[in-house]
Amino acid sequence: LKPSNTPAPFARRHFGGPSGCPRPSMAPAAVMQRASRALAAPALRRSHAPARAVVRPPAPVSLVARRCRSSSATHEVDVGHRGRRFGSLAMEPVATTTPSAPLKRVAPEAVEDLSPFCLDLRGLNERLRAELPAKPVRGAPIDQEVVDRVSDILRRTKLNPREWKQHAVFRRGRYTRNIVGYSPGQYIALLLCWGRGQQSPIHDHSGAHCFVKMLTGRLKEEQFAWAPGRQAADPKVICEAILDASVQADSVAFAHDDTGLHRVSNPDGEEVAVSLHIYSPPFEDCLVFPPTGGAAKRAPMVSINAPCPHLTQDPSSRPTGVPPPPSLSDLCKSLTRIGTELGWQPPTEQRTAPSPTPPDPFAILDAMGTVEMTPMEWASLAGPAHFSEFHCTQNLIHCDDHFSVMVSCWSPGQKISPHHIGGDRKEWVKVMHGSLTYQEFSPGLFWGEVDRESCLPEGSSTVLREGSARTRAVANASDTASAVSVHIFSPPLTQFTFRTDKGIERKCVPMLAGALG
Repeated sequence: LKPSNTPAPFARRHFGGPSGCPRPSMAPAAVMQRASRALAAPALRRSHAPARAVVRPPAPVSLVARRCRSSSATHEVDVGHRGRRFGSLAMEPVATTTPSAPLKRVAPEAVEDLSPFCLDLRGLNERLRAELPAKPVRGAPIDQEVVDRVSDILRRTKLNPREWKQHAVFRRGRYTRNIVGYSPGQYIALLLCWGRGQQSPIHDHSGAHCFVKMLTGRLKEEQFAWAPGRQAADPKVICEAILDASVQADSVAFAHDDTGLHRVSNPDGEEVAVSLHIYSPPFEDCLVFPPTGGAAKRAPMVSINAPCPHLTQDPSSRPTGVPPPPSLSDLCKSLTRIGTELGWQPPTEQRTAPSPTPPDPFAILDAMGTVEMTPMEWASLAGPAHFSEFHCTQNLIHCDDHFSVMVSCWSPGQKISPHHIGGDRKEWVKVMHGSLTYQEFSPGLFWGEVDRESCLPEGSSTVLREGSARTRAVANASDTASAVSVHIFSPPLTQFTFRTDKGIERKCVPMLAGALG
């Protein structure tokens, strides 16, 4: 049987009559004959009964309860059919019982069967832009309608591991945050990677709504109450909960400062964990609390080396009547138009594989040289959240049949290991901020010797020499300042090939969801 394609969550599909009975239009004799066979052979009737695919409507709000232990009593906290929330102890409890009172739980078969949304990160970000408030207010009270709606979407969303693993970065000693989606002023989506036993400090969320979806592994959440005056955290753990990616009902959670503070950790000593966090609105710092109950400190959540848009582009300095320079979005549209003018046709419109005409490298270079990033593009592509303290962040923002466009954000001193992009592929680079160092290595066996080195200053546009035998490396020329660069590849590049001491390694370049709207 094919599953229902009906998008409505309450749709029903029936095959045969209700409860497996014949349709009312059958003759009475046929009805009696079928009923007699069903009573005579119930096992046979069950094995041959017409199947039914049903998507049930949501159950009442109070479906599942969990037990939070404290020193005085045990509370049953209502978590609802849409899943539990971080920090729900701060809300009004549904019921208060003694520790010996039995905890009522719903049988697994009573929980509604929610059909999943098999989305990619781009599709999920489109849903988030549509469901989250366009201009959320930091510190606003919990919007329960938004919480229920977004939590339901996250629980039903099934992401492809091959896609989100391109963004996953693990480091010894601490967990990492990796951006996978961003809408300025609305939300930011981060992929958090937790090694064995790693944990976060006790922290707040700067007045933002925080949604968590487990992608693999398990996480433990410990809840803490605010100390009087909300300047410190009570060091006593008031509640613990487990998030489990393998259990749909326990895979999504919600946190807000009104529900208290928390600490998140990977309790597993053998397996890593990966979780998707959505913060609305985005925030760049938060309060971190010592476990001893001392005063909080404000800690940055993003890179402090990111360039400021108003320093790199000042619209007020442009002479009156002069049109603004083309933006990155305009450049991507121009590349699509150039590819069409070169006569390329998709494979569905021709019997042979496409053979695009090579673009004029100097025409692309001229078009790239006049491009400037708008303040919105700076915020969406090269804001503080886009810089990593571990590695250069590279994200595709455009990819068609002829070109791919990549934005690279370099923290001080970062570099890309020696790699090659293929003998028939051209690369254009424009340095939007800072400066880069470009190196080419000698071909052949002794590829570690630098054959050519050049500096790419801020504002420069360069077409790099092609050649499959040429291994290249690019680095931020400064140890104290950040850099931002835009790269165009033709034919499109979506994967780097690195030469290491262990041999050849390949790494896909992730697509930044929602980059250009």
